[in-house]
Amino acid sequence: MKRTWKTLAVMLVLAATVAAVKAQDQKPAQPAAPAAAAAPAPAPPPKPDPSGTTTGTIADVPAKEAGKPTLVEVADAVGHNRVAINIMWTLLTGFLVMFMQAGFALAETGFTRAKNVAHTMMMNFMIYAIGMTGYWIMGFALQMGGLGPISTMGGTGVLDGEFTISLFGKDFGLFGTKGFFLAGSTYDVGVFALFLFQMVFMDTAATIPTGAMAERWKFSSFFIYGFFISMITYPLFANWVWGGGWLSQLGKNFGLGHGYVDFAGSSVVHMVGGVTGLAGAMVLGPRLGKYNKDGTPNPIPGHNIPMAALGCFILAFGWFGFNPGSTLAGSDLRIAVVAVNTMLASASGAIFAMLYMWLRYGKPDPSMAINGMLAGLVAITAPCLRVELLGVCDRRVRRRARLLERLLPGADHEGGRSGRRDLRARHLRCLGSAEPRDLRRRHLRRRLQRRCGNGARHPLRRREPARGPDHRAAHELRLHLRRLLALL
Repeated sequence: MKRTWKTLAVMLVLAATVAAVKAQDQKPAQPAAPAAAAAPAPAPPPKPDPSGTTTGTIADVPAKEAGKPTLVEVADAVGHNRVAINIMWTLLTGFLVMFMQAGFALAETGFTRAKNVAHTMMMNFMIYAIGMTGYWIMGFALQMGGLGPISTMGGTGVLDGEFTISLFGKDFGLFGTKGFFLAGSTYDVGVFALFLFQMVFMDTAATIPTGAMAERWKFSSFFIYGFFISMITYPLFANWVWGGGWLSQLGKNFGLGHGYVDFAGSSVVHMVGGVTGLAGAMVLGPRLGKYNKDGTPNPIPGHNIPMAALGCFILAFGWFGFNPGSTLAGSDLRIAVVAVNTMLASASGAIFAMLYMWLRYGKPDPSMAINGMLAGLVAITAPCLRVELLGVCDRRVRRRARLLERLLPGADHEGGRSGRRDLRARHLRCLGSAEPRDLRRRHLRRRLQRRCGNGARHPLRRREPARGPDHRAAHELRLHLRRLLALL
């Protein structure tokens, strides 16, 4: 009996709802008009537009006389919409890059030991706030203060202050001088959109050393570092490449092609962060237990590989804002090419890193596959706009990682990051390297010699036989030298 009453009540509610919907679509009754007055023609009832074909007409064009815009008013509306699309695209891709901070936090924390997860996560969390504050105070001004007009955002030309020096009759820009605290004449929509996009790029560079020096530095030192890299280190180099500085003018001043080219930040972002992390790791030294007495490295596995894998997926997703967003224009259709190149680079890096570990050590290593994907993304960041699809791959991630662990025993990098610093530099080879091949070999050979025997010459290069009865070390050193030359 109770179920019957409940069912009846539900049916009455549904019937009342249907009646209300039908009543709102019916035309309300009009009051009777006087017989003497002429009845006006009834206005057609409004109709929905589910396909969107009739939404947006000439009436939506801003004009002095509604519905009758002049040619100039139409052109103004078109230009305004183009700039609005570009600014919206820049902001959305900036939001994606900001979300990469979560990916870095998960990846770095997953690769550390369980006892240090709170410290590592706190650094990744606070570098966002510290870096943003420092960049707002003076970092953006030093980097973009002399950029000039922003063509994709309306040609705003308020960023026109660049400190330059004159050498050989040429001007060399060193740093910008406008935009401190985003105050004064830089209170502009285009400047603010550019600030958000460049700030998250800076934050990406600033968070890389938190993984390279994980588990080994005090939070007070990290706090000072956060302000230093966001206010001085990163803005200066970024100004030289992206802000109208001297590196970007090498082509104009000395006829060196297009000068220093870095489309989306392989060097400006990832190499600055990588070299900073390498320098810090070499100063701090390795973690306890990383190396044996004979100098051979020991792996220190992370405490949570699924967390690191999730962080890698978040980073790969954020890279679709990192690379395509560097066009600063949603109206630039080349963003499709950039996105596909970015996707293929991440896939090739992960596949070749996994295959190398599988063939070399008998089973695939998920941590190396994760770092291989990140290395592929880093390597494609600079040339992603013009590189050929068949060149978007790299299979040397873990090989270089293990080699650098042996050549630089003082540098203990979290996870497989010891090989990523080299990949951050390889983007320049995709754009064309002017360094001769034999010069690179000679440089690396001398570097290896300096690492052997406290600066002594390489034992294999001496005329007398190598010291010591154990020839395994000499044979292993010979193999490493051959591998080093083969990698080039």
